[in-house]
Amino acid sequence: MSDEADSLKDKSATDGGTDGVAERGETPLYQEIVRTLLEEIDAGAYAVGDRLPTEQELCSRFAVSRHTVREALRRLQEMGYILRRQGSGSVLAARRADGRFVNSISSLDELVQYATSTRLEILSVDRIIVEEELAGRLGCRPETQWFRVSALRRTRETSEPFSYVEVYIDAAFSDVVRNLEVVQYAIYTVLEQRYGVRIAEVMQDIEAAPASLNVASRLHVPPQSPILVITRRYFTDDGRLVEIAVNTHPGAGFRYTMALQRR
Repeated sequence: MSDEADSLKDKSATDGGTDGVAERGETPLYQEIVRTLLEEIDAGAYAVGDRLPTEQELCSRFAVSRHTVREALRRLQEMGYILRRQGSGSVLAARRADGRFVNSISSLDELVQYATSTRLEILSVDRIIVEEELAGRLGCRPETQWFRVSALRRTRETSEPFSYVEVYIDAAFSDVVRNLEVVQYAIYTVLEQRYGVRIAEVMQDIEAAPASLNVASRLHVPPQSPILVITRRYFTDDGRLVEIAVNTHPGAGFRYTMALQRR
């Protein structure tokens, strides 16, 4: 059976899930696989460097699709337990999680997955006029109006936030900010669906900075401690800047991973 057919089979079994992965009762199938494998790792079934069962073996064992197995392995990789290499399978890298959230994004499609696999807690929504200093940091024109959404992002498995987020949305798109609490997808996809715009390019900046008092209080870190700031600017196909997302992470609690392929 093809991966596409596997995926459709899982989705047809999903009952209200937001991860696009089938569920039994209230627990997504991939979480059952993660829990079982973690129990086996803790019990010593695998030593560091051992290969885990193949995707096909896990599909047969848990009676799930390859789509679900890949999601479970992705979560284990994010937690620092395994390393995955194409053609080599999954290898146990550690008996304990490294405590860092791993963000590996190389396409707009993966940004959607990133949004649906985490939880966003909205703290405030304000309509502001961007003054010159802030405009310089955001890369937008001064004296323009934006909605500023302040939020905390968490993984679905932990309560501690791994990111403090400020999202700036062009004030022309006021409908987008009304129901952000229930949005389970990347905000740019909501812009596309509701307004018919198309995001053609995302510019990303990554920089280290000291934590301000505000950010430190949000992330429970000391003021002036190292943080990682990832700023993404979303442009439509006609070059219009419609969204700016500033994601701030504790320096010791986040790892950003990218795969670069030579063509």
